[in-house]
Amino acid sequence: MRRGSSRSRESIPLDCSTSEAIRSTELSNSDNRDALKREKAIYERLGNYRGIIHCFKASDDGIELAFAKQGDLKWYIKKNIEPHQSLKTEWILSLIDTLSYIHSRRVFVDEIALRNILVSDEKLTVADFGQSMLLSMGADVDTICEQDLTAKIEILHLGWVIYSIAVWRVHDYYFFNPSKQPSQDLSSLEGLFCGTIIQKCWSEQYVSMGALDKDARDLLTK
Repeated sequence: MRRGSSRSRESIPLDCSTSEAIRSTELSNSDNRDALKREKAIYERLGNYRGIIHCFKASDDGIELAFAKQGDLKWYIKKNIEPHQSLKTEWILSLIDTLSYIHSRRVFVDEIALRNILVSDEKLTVADFGQSMLLSMGADVDTICEQDLTAKIEILHLGWVIYSIAVWRVHDYYFFNPSKQPSQDLSSLEGLFCGTIIQKCWSEQYVSMGALDKDARDLLTK
């Protein structure tokens, strides 16, 4: 059973000079304060990175994050016409690069899902590290198993996000049963844009996010 969150969020203006909005996370009990401390430590570990939502401020009282003008990717796919393949390619490479960076900083996201990827100015950012896991910097992120979560499961979840972008349909998927083959749930990937990458994500052929990143760039930037 994966742990839930009882945090409340709201959008408020932060920088009057730019009229940029932020999300404010307020904590109401000790359990949530412990979760906040972990999330704050994760943002500090990750620092500023182009594919991660910008954190304006992290304190013991809350975390202030940049507001995504175009909502999350799940909503965006439902409400917008299918974009050109060039934008899909840009988004997919951006997400893979970002997740590769996050793993290099020894963080497991845990919930790699459309609802936790935000869209703003046609750019994607990974958001919501409230359930994420902060690993030791000395950990082997490619082989460690932390609370039943591994790099290959993270890659599997990312594969479903890539699939949703490729076919431009929402597919929600959260997988913790190693005996189940996700490819059995869908029609053949043969001939599908990014089909080779998706199949490798689902069948555990990538040993790491870094390996996925290299393969995707080799396949999509020729």
